[in-house]
Amino acid sequence: MDVIAERQLQLRMDNGSIDVTVKIGRPELDSSGENWMCPYEIWFGDNCKSMAMHGVDSIQALQLTIATLDVELEYGARKRAGTLYHYDEPFTSILENSGLEVRKA
Repeated sequence: MDVIAERQLQLRMDNGSIDVTVKIGRPELDSSGENWMCPYEIWFGDNCKSMAMHGVDSIQALQLTIATLDVELEYGARKRAGTLYHYDEPFTSILENSGLEVRKA
């Protein structure tokens, strides 16, 4: 995977903490040559989940990946009974913390 973006988080639990790493790969055409896919990895310590989201173009594949990461991170934290932190602040969302806003007409 050609990593184009990465974020380091920490999962804090009652019995300690583990490092969490999120990696987003460069969107690329899938094997059909007609649709795009954007691979990603989420590392909770030594445990890695690797997937890819598919879209009709590279931007949609990237958008779906980012939206999916929020769900995956929330699930992983809840499964391990912990709270995610980014730069010592509680972490809630890649999308919400992006600074991006929907343009209003």
